Amino acid sequence: MSSDPEQKEPISRTSSPPATKEIDRVLYSVRYVVQNPSESINTVKISPDGKSMATCSSNGVIRVYELASGTLKQELRGHTRGVSDVDFLPINSDILVSGSDDLTVRLWSISRGKCLKILRKHTYHVTTVRFTSRGSILLSGSADETITIWDLTSGKTLRTLSAHSDPISSVALTPDDTIIVSGSYDGLMRLFDLETGYCLKTLVYNSASQGTATASTSDVVNFPISYVNLSPNGKYILSSSLDGAIRLWDYMDNKVIKTYLGVGDEPNISTKYTCETCFVTCTETPLIASGSESSGLLFWDVQSKKIVCQLKVSEGAVLGVTSHEDGKVVVCSDSHGTVTVLDINDTA
Repeated sequence: MSSDPEQKEPISRTSSPPATKEIDRVLYSVRYVVQNPSESINTVKISPDGKSMATCSSNGVIRVYELASGTLKQELRGHTRGVSDVDFLPINSDILVSGSDDLTVRLWSISRGKCLKILRKHTYHVTTVRFTSRGSILLSGSADETITIWDLTSGKTLRTLSAHSDPISSVALTPDDTIIVSGSYDGLMRLFDLETGYCLKTLVYNSASQGTATASTSDVVNFPISYVNLSPNGKYILSSSLDGAIRLWDYMDNKVIKTYLGVGDEPNISTKYTCETCFVTCTETPLIASGSESSGLLFWDVQSKKIVCQLKVSEGAVLGVTSHEDGKVVVCSDSHGTVTVLDINDTA
């Protein structure tokens, strides 16, 4: 734990809600806001036990807070450049992994405030990290266009996948830990068998064919994929791309089944930032929450594709979005150093 009592509290914490635009219903209440205005908060994650949240930033610092109150529990320092992503070990909320522009992947003990292991393999920025649900394997994706599969116990590489022809932005796993989903700035999503490393299929958006995946991508304009996520049942992929749209894929049928656009029905969610997404299934109608470049935190009705709520967190881009307990708690982070914790009204 940090020995400096002045670091036990966030730089600024308030329960006053930011500017909001309620479109159809009262969806949430703001629990509190944490502000670290000197840095961009690239992502935020909630621990499996729901007691903590971790943020990582452009200055290389990882902060862990009590989710209930926003009190700072720990600062993890060691990365020499910005940290792009973090993930909690699913079977132990005290263990955190981080990926950084300093080319390393690091494993941390939160309670001890100590780096347990440094993993080196990538030759360029590490952009994304993800544990399997059983916690025995770790994935890291990089701007070097590869995905590395690590044995967590030994810290050794099990396999390196030459996955894409441009930087990898995001990786996700099906709930049964059998399939890796990757997104890249080459505009492709690829599905790999975790055990063998075999590429099962490639998905690319083709507006001329209504989003049907195609084996040949030479005739398709590929917008960079900035983020991928899977539905709770593992049947659908949610992709964000830098044409400013979010798409819901039935990946077994190789088709886009829904497209979510920005405010004003224009594809303006983000054209330059990685803006994360998550599913909110605790409400009467399932929702998708996403960050955006200039419109704040957005909530869509999954079926109607309508924006049902918009929260203007700050003047910055909302980059990180995550949820807990089927979305009863949603947390977002932004490029101006703001972290906002929301309690979702599950009767909405």
